[in-house]
Amino acid sequence: MENKINEKKSLLREAERRNQRVERKIRSRDGLVGRFLTKIIIILFLLIVLLGGGYFVFQKKFTPKKEVNVAIVMSQLTLCQELVTAKNRYSDIVTVNKSKWMGKSYTIVKYTGIIRLGISDITQSDIEIFNDGKSLKIKLPDVEVLGNDIESQEVFDESHNIFIPITLDEVFTELEKSKTNTLEELIDDGILDEARINAKRIIQNIMLAAGFEEVIVI
Repeated sequence: MENKINEKKSLLREAERRNQRVERKIRSRDGLVGRFLTKIIIILFLLIVLLGGGYFVFQKKFTPKKEVNVAIVMSQLTLCQELVTAKNRYSDIVTVNKSKWMGKSYTIVKYTGIIRLGISDITQSDIEIFNDGKSLKIKLPDVEVLGNDIESQEVFDESHNIFIPITLDEVFTELEKSKTNTLEELIDDGILDEARINAKRIIQNIMLAAGFEEVIVI
């Protein structure tokens, strides 16, 4: 009876030792798998960091920044904030006549004027950069009359009756009428269209010189 009990104890101890060996093998195997997975995760992380850093460097080195290009455009436009794209010098003669029953007076004034047309503030243009910073599209503000001024004037002839005076305001009014008529005639002849075409050509040449490969001006 005692032998049987000892035999059972011996079998139990042997089974326990086998279980311990199996557990050690499992833990050892799990440890190897864990270390292997850890190494793979570290390697993948390093690859992601390296690839991300390389892409950032590539982008920084080889891809033009739109922000920089916009700054270039604005700096170039600021140089010519008021852009005059068409000028026209003209001369005319204005006559002021006044008469009454006792006589008459007149003044004849010859003057030279200059009309300037263009864009009053070119920095108000709408800017769009595309094609990786190589192409530029600019929408210009409207062309307008920037000035219609008298450069010089002289009294060509005059005759004054002390009872029929001609005032400076009357002469000035006639000069303004003459200037307005001349401007309207030039507009009818297409001077605004000419100024618009010149503005597009000027801005396109400036931007091409700044390094853009394609410039669209509308």
